[in-house]
This record gives sequence, structure tokens and C-alpha cells, in this order.
Amino acid sequence: MPSTLLGLLVFAVCMTPGLMFALARQRVAPQLQASPVRETARLVCVSLALNVVVLMLFGSVRAIWPSITPDVGRLVREPAAYLKESYLAVTWWTIGLLGLATALAAVIGSIRTRHVAPHESASSAWWLMFEEKPGRRIHVGCAMEDGSFISGLLASFNTSIDETGDRDLVLAAPIRFRAGNTAAPTTLTDTSGVIISARRVISLFVTYQAHPAQERDASADQP
Repeated sequence: MPSTLLGLLVFAVCMTPGLMFALARQRVAPQLQASPVRETARLVCVSLALNVVVLMLFGSVRAIWPSITPDVGRLVREPAAYLKESYLAVTWWTIGLLGLATALAAVIGSIRTRHVAPHESASSAWWLMFEEKPGRRIHVGCAMEDGSFISGLLASFNTSIDETGDRDLVLAAPIRFRAGNTAAPTTLTDTSGVIISARRVISLFVTYQAHPAQERDASADQP
């Protein structure tokens, strides 16, 4: 670990790609509560790998156009003197390379394919049901502990694997609600969405629906 304040600052900045990867991955994959050691190791490994890739690209650019890149050899031999002369070029190139590594981390972390999807044993029941039919609308009905029933289109859900009551999901209009003492549900025309806590849910009823455009295409294909 760095022993000086400047070294600690440089280390923290270099870990930016790993942090961006973790944030992007959180949106497309279930989140397993890992130990601090494992989280730190992933942060360091991802950042190191992406920084190496970007430095290799920098090396290629320098081999082709050395005049537009900082003189790395002199920067290593005479860091103080070279930075005094070319601090602007070094600063802008450093920011650019770090930004490129961070952008790559965001793109890679946002990839959503079955090849990078976790095994069922490392996924939550919500994730398995809500990600089973990609490209489809998902209609969710929630039977609540007080006997009421709420249904609507899935807008978002918490990706945590831990089956706790702190998780929640968001349903979007059309929202239908039935109180515990009524027979038929009613459509809430003045409600755009509803947040439901897992702590109050007894069971979920999930229905995969085709998008309106897909339904129109299917109807057009019929004779």
C-alpha cells in the first residue's frame, strides 16, 4: 500500500476503472455480499487490467506518433525537470488515459448476456424470474401480507441476492389494486408507479408479455 499522501491519492485515482465496473455491473447482475478482501481484490484486478490495456494503446500511439505523446523515458529519468516543462501535456494525457480506462470499465460492466450471467446458485429468485425472458414486458402481481393485491408492469427491482425484507421493486402503470375486503381489483388511473417492499410481500405472480410492437408484427404476419 502507498506510504505517502500523494501515493495514496494516485492509488485511489488508478482504482477508478474498477469502481466504475462495479457500479455498472450492479445494474445488470445480481449483487452478492462479498467480503471486503474479495471486493478490494476485484477492484484492484479490474483496474490493473484496464489500465494495462490503455497503457498498451498509449504505447502503440507513441510508436506511431512520438511527437504528440509525452516522453516517457525522460519522465522516468528526470521527472521533476520534465514535469516542469511539459506538465500540461502529461496532465491531459493522464486524464485522457484514465477516462478511456473508466469508459471501457463502464461498457464491459454493462454487458448483459447469458455468457456472463451468474449461475442459478449465485442468483436470487427475483433475478431468475425477472431476467428469464429478456426483451419481454414483465407483469407482476403481488399478494401482500394484509390480504391486498397489487399488480403492474415491472419497472425496476433490487438486484441484491440476499433474501431480506430491505429489497424492493417498482411497478409502473397500469397499476391495479385490490384491498383485502373487496372482490375485484380497480385500476388506479392517477398513479404512475408504486414501490413495494419485499417485507410485505407473500408471493409474486409473474407473467411475460410481448411488447405492443411485437404483437403488431405477429398480427401482421398472420394471413
